[in-house]
Amino acid sequence: MKKSVYIPVAKKEKIMEMPLQTTKKYTTAGSIAYLLLSFPLGLCYFILIVTGLALGAGTLVIWVGLPILFVTLLMVRGMAAIERRLAASLLHVSFPYEDYGQEAGGQSFLRRFASVLRDPSTWTSVIYIVLKLPLGIISFTLALVLPIVSIAVTALPLAYLINLLVNVILLKYGIHSTGIIIPNFIEIGTQFDPVVFARSFIGVPVGLALWFVTRATLNGLALVSGEIARAMLTPAKRYAMPRPEQFYASPVEQQQSRMYESHTR
Repeated sequence: MKKSVYIPVAKKEKIMEMPLQTTKKYTTAGSIAYLLLSFPLGLCYFILIVTGLALGAGTLVIWVGLPILFVTLLMVRGMAAIERRLAASLLHVSFPYEDYGQEAGGQSFLRRFASVLRDPSTWTSVIYIVLKLPLGIISFTLALVLPIVSIAVTALPLAYLINLLVNVILLKYGIHSTGIIIPNFIEIGTQFDPVVFARSFIGVPVGLALWFVTRATLNGLALVSGEIARAMLTPAKRYAMPRPEQFYASPVEQQQSRMYESHTR
């Protein structure tokens, strides 16, 4: 019976979690989802952080502010972790891993507080979290408006038919109604007009062109947002990558690896 062999890792060496997926290309759906989430998350972050910092700073004179500031800065680290996970999941941006719990073990409150204050990533995270709200407003607005405009322009023929149907139904009840999509160009009465209906199809190529522009704009904005998150939320202390010989490998896996290497030579 074959037994698995475990190759131990040096105790003093800190091991970094394997980088999150970077080989995958970001998708438009992921970019739009990330941009739409920017505003509600940024608003929640801003309210919590500004309230915590203001309350902590205002009560420092009676020492109550110290635990409030400490909890606030810990919340900043948690928010930064959420942002790293979102950027990794939706934009496929990779981040090093840092386990704060190992460093904080056995330390007093003041030492842990001082450690948090000395960590540069704490303050870059604070700046990022505060800037998340204005950047989120811009991202949310563009991610919401541009796709809606593109879809609306592309669906002009369908809009014409729906408006015509509504006008006909209203006319049966004695209500005369007309609709205007584009003044003096696409106007809807109570009878089907093939010329006006044909004009509405001009919106199809225009809408498709707008969609490609929208797609490029939103993907570019998401890419910039991901790079900003990578630059400001990357932990200051990075963990070393494990060496290949330190990974666990069973005899079967080792044999398969050797067979693959001999086949590729």
